[in-house]
Amino acid sequence: MEIIKTLDLEMSFINGTIKTDVLKGINININKGDFAGIVGPSGSGKTTLLYCLSSLEKITSGSVLFMGKDITKYSSKELSELRKHDLGFVFQFYNLIPNLTVYENILLPQVIAGEDGSYIDEILEMVGMKEYKTYYPNQLSGGMQQRVAIARALVNKPKIIFADEPTGNLDQKKGLEIMKILKRLNAENEITIVLVTHNEDYLDFCNKKIRLVDGHIVK
Repeated sequence: MEIIKTLDLEMSFINGTIKTDVLKGINININKGDFAGIVGPSGSGKTTLLYCLSSLEKITSGSVLFMGKDITKYSSKELSELRKHDLGFVFQFYNLIPNLTVYENILLPQVIAGEDGSYIDEILEMVGMKEYKTYYPNQLSGGMQQRVAIARALVNKPKIIFADEPTGNLDQKKGLEIMKILKRLNAENEITIVLVTHNEDYLDFCNKKIRLVDGHIVK
């Protein structure tokens, strides 16, 4: 089943009279159960592509289809509902709320989506953080905070998770631990993942590899 498909996606930024073309004629498809890795040199458009695929950035032209529907035509309300129920996000910075416990940080998107929080303990178990649910972010290591961020992304049972450099603030050992968690979630729970990374070694975890150079897909 095809989850994401782009048709001649173009993305440009305009600063005064200067136009910068960041993405040029992008055509990709991501299927259910894929672990897709987006790689390329700095400035190649990796994060911009992730943001366009996930509706966080408005594209200049072309189409982004999610489950066959063109989300570039969605209203703000429709996009908000899409993000609440169907999309999960993990970023380089954990973005945990410091005065909330692990449990409360994960509960927050459930409250926003009108859910009851009954799935949280199961999610914490999946990422190995159940025994830390009463801890605050400042009591956790960077790797542990990223596990909580992954749990938060999973809690509303999204159809796809977008991960933007999720190991960027971690050392090699902790980064590898996070990649193994993502791979296990992908393999055992059939969670579709789109990952942006600068680490070529992490492509070994991916079944689909998208290489960008100067805004073009070269492989």
